Amino acid sequence: MSNASINEYQGDLHTLPETIGKLVHYQVELVKIGVISSANFIVFVGTTSINLAGNVLSAVSQVLQGVLSVFTPKK
Repeated sequence: MSNASINEYQGDLHTLPETIGKLVHYQVELVKIGVISSANFIVFVGTTSINLAGNVLSAVSQVLQGVLSVFTPKK
């Protein structure tokens, strides 16, 4: 092996820890983004479910009031 190829390999070996560090950093960022996205989705679904349940209960209440008004004697 010539000195040129040895120097090339040494340069590659010096950048290896930096490259591994970047890969680990990107993996951590991906996990962090996934956790944040999951939490946002859960909050969205929870809020939408609560709003939907409130709207359904309101509709049922209005229907029951309409039914009761039919059976309630008028003065």
